[in-house]
Amino acid sequence: MLPLPRGPAAGLIEAVGPTAKTPEDVAARIRTVLKYVRPERLWINPDCGLFETPRWIGVAKLRAMVAGTHIVRQEVGAA
Repeated sequence: MLPLPRGPAAGLIEAVGPTAKTPEDVAARIRTVLKYVRPERLWINPDCGLFETPRWIGVAKLRAMVAGTHIVRQEVGAA
């Protein structure tokens, strides 16, 4: 098995709360973290589990997280 790269994980969407952030909101948070962490070291994830979040809200939050990540990857040339 190949070793996984290790680096800091940034919890960029709140699991609690009835609304999802936009992809642009997530991208802005990622840009802030990238001031301190190299892009190839950064892991993007929710701030905690989504088990208490209604499924439709959880899916919207995860989609925003993925779309925001794609925005920043294109900006830094890691797409």
